[in-house]
Amino acid sequence: MLTVWGRADSSATARVLWALAEAGVTHRRRDWGGRFGGGDDPAYRALSPHGRIPAITREDGFSLWESNTIIRWLATNWPQAGLWPTDDAARWQAEAWMDWSAAPGRVIGPVRTAYRRAEPDPAEMARTIRAAAETFAVLDAQLKDQTFVVGEQFSVADLALGVIVHRWFRIPDALERPNLPAMEAWHQRLCARPSYQEHVVAKVSVRPQTLGMGD
Repeated sequence: MLTVWGRADSSATARVLWALAEAGVTHRRRDWGGRFGGGDDPAYRALSPHGRIPAITREDGFSLWESNTIIRWLATNWPQAGLWPTDDAARWQAEAWMDWSAAPGRVIGPVRTAYRRAEPDPAEMARTIRAAAETFAVLDAQLKDQTFVVGEQFSVADLALGVIVHRWFRIPDALERPNLPAMEAWHQRLCARPSYQEHVVAKVSVRPQTLGMGD
């Protein structure tokens, strides 16, 4: 059985748990990282060299770290889940969007930091939201007139981006979040998936109790 090391409200852990649920893979999870600690544990460092979450282990000694790499591994080893696009060109586009997911991951962090301050600065929040919106506009354009990130098939690209986008839509409307209609429609389609509801909507918020490793 697979073990996932990571706290449930971590973005990186959530995308792995979501992927496991989509693939129907039996697993268990250990609270790790952030308020649970463990990142400096030598045994964990042997699994995840930088000490971040998540990592996965298997009873035969196999281990893997980095959430997008874990998703790629799952898609390859559970082909029946259909997480890789069947078209070769779409497959490589999905890979590219997975790598690009680091960009919105970087810009949503400052928004969350500004929002979480004891006395939020409206100018700072507006500035960080504007910068994030410029990045998310790239995804909004990609999603125009298609169901998922690389076409009509749900894939690893959606798994890589869906948790980050959920954080964007948790920003209160009162903060004048710019309208990104195609991305919002895609987010609503993701929200209709039971596994997304369970592992992302129910667990990941815009202002978690404690930020930490692999967030």
